[in-house]
Amino acid sequence: MNKKTFMGKMGFVDSNTASNIYEKIILAGNINKTVYMTEFLTPNIWKTLEDISNELDVGVYSYGVFEDAQRKMIAFSYDGDVIDYPITLMRIDKKSKFCKLGHRDYLGAIMSLGIKREKFGDLIVKGNSCYLAVQCEVSDYIKMNLVSIGKSPCDVSILNVNDCEIPVYDFQDIVVNVSSLRVDCVISSLCNISRNKAEDLIKSDKVLVDYSKNFKKDGVLKCNCVITISGYGKYKLIENIGWTGSGKTKVLIKKFI
Repeated sequence: MNKKTFMGKMGFVDSNTASNIYEKIILAGNINKTVYMTEFLTPNIWKTLEDISNELDVGVYSYGVFEDAQRKMIAFSYDGDVIDYPITLMRIDKKSKFCKLGHRDYLGAIMSLGIKREKFGDLIVKGNSCYLAVQCEVSDYIKMNLVSIGKSPCDVSILNVNDCEIPVYDFQDIVVNVSSLRVDCVISSLCNISRNKAEDLIKSDKVLVDYSKNFKKDGVLKCNCVITISGYGKYKLIENIGWTGSGKTKVLIKKFI
């Protein structure tokens, strides 16, 4: 695939990011070795790359450490030899028993160190700890400089992914009945609001599909897509599980807790 065609297919991404991805693909072919991106990409990007891998004539692989990881690092390989992603798994343990911390607290503390969001992947909070996937080059910097989360002091450690139990997301299973899998229909059912109010949420940029605002309100959602609705939560559409007596589609959705 030539660069012009590639840039057209990746038109929803800023041109610098798309160009950088294309250069990595070309490099993998020139050196005949696996080439890794150094950033964690959102689902709208890595899913598109996986979908067009046949057209790119290169293997596209993604990894984010966690099962159901949303932000992943991409590798391009012509021989399928993809093992050593430059990713470190870290754990942040808060020391204070009196300070309740959530995902936003850990995210804010890491970004306050001046680290760009694309340099680390998902964060999973379990009890008094937060696990995160980090680009290798910044892991030592985080370990040395992250001393507190909010008002709580913390300890930071680097884990061996082969020797530790990797946490998983907690989900709440939800079944919704929808007239179609259009974005506005699903949002209306999920949030228990009218179709007009669902459209208002979309127009006000309060809805993301696979972490992107670039979707059509009447577009059809696909299985395993992630829908983020400001003020309501984050959901993963799993599958069509049947129909109601009135002919509506029953959809299994997992809500991130």
